[in-house]
Amino acid sequence: MSNSKEPKPTTRHSPGTLQAPAPRQKLRSRRDSSAEPKYATRRTQAERSETTRKQLLEAAAKLIRQKGFGGLRTIEVASVAGVSRGALMHHFPSKHALVVAVLTYVNEVTFTQSTRRAQLARTSGDPIEEIIKDAQDFFLGDYFFIELAIAMSDESTRRLRHETHQFTRQTRFSIEAAWLDTLISSGIPKQLASDVLALTLSAVRGFSVRMLLENDPEQFTRLMNVWRDIIHQHLAMAIPGKPRQRGRKS
Repeated sequence: MSNSKEPKPTTRHSPGTLQAPAPRQKLRSRRDSSAEPKYATRRTQAERSETTRKQLLEAAAKLIRQKGFGGLRTIEVASVAGVSRGALMHHFPSKHALVVAVLTYVNEVTFTQSTRRAQLARTSGDPIEEIIKDAQDFFLGDYFFIELAIAMSDESTRRLRHETHQFTRQTRFSIEAAWLDTLISSGIPKQLASDVLALTLSAVRGFSVRMLLENDPEQFTRLMNVWRDIIHQHLAMAIPGKPRQRGRKS
């Protein structure tokens, strides 16, 4: 029996012998990282289309306010909106269709904002103040003057006026109904609440037209404060037990 030991394997290789590559260190996957990669959310075609449509409506509303209905040019609407003329024609194939859509849009926005404020005013301490603020935002804002520009346009727009008059009228009546419910919920009798609302809206509407002749916001604020105090005094006398609101400084 041979006492010789089997030779141990050695790491030395003879020339020309291929060496197996050493195990590669496993790289940490980005998915294993605690910081998840962030990717910009891709909008759908419908979302992009709706964004373009809104840009066109807001651009048209801005231009009608600045130049009136007669000065509205669709090519300028596309330029202000930052889109192509083709994109505008895709959404609104005519000036008539564009203006109808603008009035529909501004009425929807106004209705949503005003009815929400009327609902919130039920828990406020002074719904009369909230009515004045809401009327001021509308009648002294761009949307009212856009509707006024269409309503006062010449006979060539008779079809447009007829088509938009009904839903514009209905929007205003719905908003007034929401404010009337708010006043009634505060304990004011229905007829008295209706009178107060009509007079208040008429006062603010009248001042909006006066602003075209004399733009004096300080005078408007002062006189609206006087009107609010008169209303509170009248309500305190007309409704037994109703606390009188404190007047605010102008």
